Amino acid sequence: MNNRQTPLEKLISDKERIQRQCRRQEQKLNEDLSYIQENAGNLLLSGMSSLLFPGNKSTTKTNDKSTAPVAAAAPSLAFGIADYLSIAKGMIPIAWDLAQPFIMSWGVKKAKKWFSNLLFKKKK
Repeated sequence: MNNRQTPLEKLISDKERIQRQCRRQEQKLNEDLSYIQENAGNLLLSGMSSLLFPGNKSTTKTNDKSTAPVAAAAPSLAFGIADYLSIAKGMIPIAWDLAQPFIMSWGVKKAKKWFSNLLFKKKK
């Protein structure tokens, strides 16, 4: 009736404990991933709107004691000009990919007009 574990028994119990923790963590990650997949559109729109319009808070202020700890635990996110510049810097490649077809079509039209004026110039 000795409660002391041998090093091998301790390693085996640690391995089982870690495997249980891994299974729990994997289950949590799977639940989070399925939530994100189901609500991707709403999450994206709410995230973009909170980034673009940080002053619009949809929280209601009440003096209820049951909601006070929750409101105190949620930090207020205030974005400065550096945050917006950082977001804009990350969006430059996407904006460039979107703008290229428009710029190319505009350039082709201008070049076409220039060549047609050059070749078929009306003499006065």
